[in-house]
Amino acid sequence: MSIKKLTFVLACLLIMALTASAAAETYGKLRPGDSGAAVLRLQNGLKQLGFDPGSPDGKYGPKTTNAVLLFQQRYGLTVDGLAGPKTQQKLYSILEGSPSASQTNPTQATVPTTVQGWFSGNYATIGNGQRGDRVRLLQAALKKTGYYSGALDGSFGSGTLQAVISFQRSAGLTQDGKAGTKTLKKLETRLGSENTAAAAAAYLGTAQSQPIVIPASSQTTVVPAAAQPVVTVSRPSRTLRYGSSGDDVRALQTRLAQLGYYSGAATGSYDQQTLEAVIRFQAVSGLETDGVAGNKTYNKLYASNVPTVSNAVTQTPVPAAETPSVTVSPTNATTAQTTATLRPGASGNGVTQMQTSLRALGYDLTINGSYDAATEAAVRAFQSRNSLSVDGIAGPKTLGKLYAGNALGPGAAATATSYNAGPSIGQVKLLHWFNDVKPTIKNGQTLLVYDPATGISWRLRVYSRGRHCDAEPLTKEDTDNMVRAFGGKNTWDQKAVYVQLPSGVWSLASTHDMPHDSGSIKDNGFNGHLCVHFLRDMDEAMKNDPKYGVANQKTIRAKWKQMTGEDIP
Repeated sequence: MSIKKLTFVLACLLIMALTASAAAETYGKLRPGDSGAAVLRLQNGLKQLGFDPGSPDGKYGPKTTNAVLLFQQRYGLTVDGLAGPKTQQKLYSILEGSPSASQTNPTQATVPTTVQGWFSGNYATIGNGQRGDRVRLLQAALKKTGYYSGALDGSFGSGTLQAVISFQRSAGLTQDGKAGTKTLKKLETRLGSENTAAAAAAYLGTAQSQPIVIPASSQTTVVPAAAQPVVTVSRPSRTLRYGSSGDDVRALQTRLAQLGYYSGAATGSYDQQTLEAVIRFQAVSGLETDGVAGNKTYNKLYASNVPTVSNAVTQTPVPAAETPSVTVSPTNATTAQTTATLRPGASGNGVTQMQTSLRALGYDLTINGSYDAATEAAVRAFQSRNSLSVDGIAGPKTLGKLYAGNALGPGAAATATSYNAGPSIGQVKLLHWFNDVKPTIKNGQTLLVYDPATGISWRLRVYSRGRHCDAEPLTKEDTDNMVRAFGGKNTWDQKAVYVQLPSGVWSLASTHDMPHDSGSIKDNGFNGHLCVHFLRDMDEAMKNDPKYGVANQKTIRAKWKQMTGEDIP
């Protein structure tokens, strides 16, 4: 080939490349949230090809996104819901090979003749917590086949989750509650002759008023593990505790209900009933009964050999010297006899049952079957809250009140003195001193301190703010309460406490009751001020307060670990 011919060929190729590039650049990427003429043109084109974007309005909303997803799935494009150059080129080439055709709503467009199934060829996984039209489509399919009786609300909650699991079990699929390719295709097979996109659209408009009959084979019942595998539901990924909320709490409640430990509704709120159900399960499973649902609890809860209430082993009765010789079921605290007297130093099942009930009410202790100092302090706090004689001994009156079903927890005031009330564990946050606390409080403001170990509260007035909070008891009564919480003496030994800020928010902190240096309140019986430490970065504390500051930071971190199971560096 001569140089002249080669030059000509190269020039032609360059022109073709530039033309193709210019054509590609004609279409800018459109995405959810965009609006304007380009979006309107896109919607008109999708509508002509049978992919419903809703009423064309020039706004790239959820329906337009879903139509783009279906179009991309149908024509082998990247399924991302974004109308980029390739998606638009494909769309307009199908219509008439030119984008201008879609601007004038051409009537001679090439429409696919392939009949789309119920899910229009889009088998992307639909899972717990998702919302939108694809969830409604799934709910409609489950309702049509008799596995779902709820509303077609487009929200993948516990009802939809259970319906998916029931269908998967009946179809011999993995019961993970996720509607993936296998589950969606199997659903389409069950739909038979009604497995068309048109049938789906029609049913979505009328299904709400149709009576639903759920096949008996799909009903979920709790049976011993030996008789039937326990149905599994989506395992939560975060640590849940009293006060948590969300779909993962619903999943936890659903799982506990399947196993017989929880009898309430799957509300998505980690309330007192949920806390008690978790504690009961933990007791049966040999776990620390702290009422916090973390990885250790989930590993047992979602294991193949998980104990249900019907096959759980009843706990061994304790010796008569500690409690009457009766068997205490882990599922019913009120069956415990209340004629015994439990004292510091005792151990066994009766102590475990008492600790479990105290913990469920919100008192701060470790459930270990040993009547230790923390248990005695919790009993004293319980007695004080419930207007009982405060002696730290769990006699018939104390146990009778504890198991009566109307006992007061540490968050409920037993006297008219409002500041005696403390928070539930779920209300307590871990706020950073420099980032969260110091900027929001002022000298002279009042803090409420609650000691979870004793149930005693006292008030402090902010004196000054540096690397920690200097404060002083507000009144003589507050000083007396504080000293009582520290065992009746002034000490530098710090303890973890809950502090209510002026905003009403509770935060974990550490403090002592040793008066030192100056103070401003003359008649509070406290000659000086004390220190209240909140969370700080350990590196900063080691640099600026390598001894006492670090000691308080360790106290805060140890308490948070006990409360939540989380390590703070």
